[in-house]
Amino acid sequence: MDGPSIVSPGPMILNTKGDLVWTSDQFGHASNLKVQRYRHQDYLTFWAGEKLQESGQGVYYMLDSSYHTIHIVSAVGEGLYGDLHEFKITNEDTALITVYNRTQVDLTSTNMAWVEDGSIVDGIFQEIDVASGRLVFQWRASDHLEEPFFTQSSGGYVGNGPFDYFHINSVDKDSHGNYLASLRHLHMLVYIDGSTGEVLWALGGQADDFQDISDGAATNFRWQHDARWISEEDGIISLFNNGIARQHYSDADHSEGRIIRLDFADRTAERLQAFSSLQHISSASQGSVQLLPATEEGGDTHVFVGWGSSAAYSEFKSDGQLLCETHLAPSSLFYFERAKSYRAIKAPTTWKAQPEAWDPAASIKGNNMYISWNGATEVAWWALQGTLAGGDAEEGQFEEVDVMAKEGFECSFDLRGSSSTRAYISYRVAALDAEMNVLRYSNNAVAPRTGSGSYLWAGVVFAATAILVVLLTISYRDYLRQALAKLSLSSGRTRYQRLDAEFVGR
Repeated sequence: MDGPSIVSPGPMILNTKGDLVWTSDQFGHASNLKVQRYRHQDYLTFWAGEKLQESGQGVYYMLDSSYHTIHIVSAVGEGLYGDLHEFKITNEDTALITVYNRTQVDLTSTNMAWVEDGSIVDGIFQEIDVASGRLVFQWRASDHLEEPFFTQSSGGYVGNGPFDYFHINSVDKDSHGNYLASLRHLHMLVYIDGSTGEVLWALGGQADDFQDISDGAATNFRWQHDARWISEEDGIISLFNNGIARQHYSDADHSEGRIIRLDFADRTAERLQAFSSLQHISSASQGSVQLLPATEEGGDTHVFVGWGSSAAYSEFKSDGQLLCETHLAPSSLFYFERAKSYRAIKAPTTWKAQPEAWDPAASIKGNNMYISWNGATEVAWWALQGTLAGGDAEEGQFEEVDVMAKEGFECSFDLRGSSSTRAYISYRVAALDAEMNVLRYSNNAVAPRTGSGSYLWAGVVFAATAILVVLLTISYRDYLRQALAKLSLSSGRTRYQRLDAEFVGR
């Protein structure tokens, strides 16, 4: 999560109920969190670094199921830094990354004198061997996209900096060794030869390689993100169509996920399905579309859509029926992008994690003991344990006090019932899996003052308070009597004599 309203930006995992599973603020700004497979093992992967206005400069992290950083992937080349838009592990155990780099180009033929000194933000992607850091392949948009592309870009107006012509925001590699890249500011997908870098075909924007047989719905996407192969054999791809961008004119009513089929024999493009939010969310930037495998034989595949700059995500049936939608911030604030997630990805159920560097955290406040374990996915039960007066907590002489099912990120035990008959001097909590096996123990926490000792102390305080009240009352009564006596002397009659006189006078 990121955005102006996020106090501690960073990667975050939520469960299907929306409860926190793991987060960390040690990486700062992070993006593109997902579970990816590398050398037959699952890793938690993401970009982290310095976030610029529409890009980033950083590196890519790969964490194992203990949350240890196992690999860090960096861009290859002097002065080049990894960008936040892409980090994709391929089937060859390489990584696809994006790089945004200021480059000088010859713009004399474009009549665009306002582009200072021919300086642009070049769109680069690299394929890097994860184990060695060796560069496998590199592609620069400025080497292959010349006229008429330079005069077609309708984005990239960012402050007074270099012009961002291409804005590569996703790269995918197919079984032929070729690449599918999304160029947001050209409203175009390009298919690139993995040997020569030649653009073999393009879809969208000003490209005319395919005839749209869906009345424009397959090629009229704008400001798109996250283009992926779904089926190479059937020519099916997915993408997130933003439809709008900040400070740029657009006719799109709302953003949507799209499934598109390309017929390479007939050179036609057809939109197969579209996925829209319940509230017709419009996301000016970011976004993702993920095809989820069927959960059972013959079952329906689902589609998971992240709404990018609008803090929400949705899950659909393959026919476009909305199954659920979750907002991470009020929808009334989506336009202001106060909270956002570049992509939202549903992780496979195979991701199971247990932190090695930290134990469950327990803390006592008042009569409650609170417990949580950041990052642990296999906790099903919490067992409260206490050590009696005279026991040695260092040697772990604890006895079980209470057990509860884990619900939510943080749970709590009420200690008043547990200590009414037993004088526990400290507590801890055991994290248990579904079979009640102990995963780890929390820190020890000193017990609050409860039981007979606390009642005796409360009695002493009450008695002292009562005595003080009595003394103050006596002192006030004596003072009142003295004042009345002075009053009667001054008048020569007592209070009762004065009242009698007043009655007689009537």
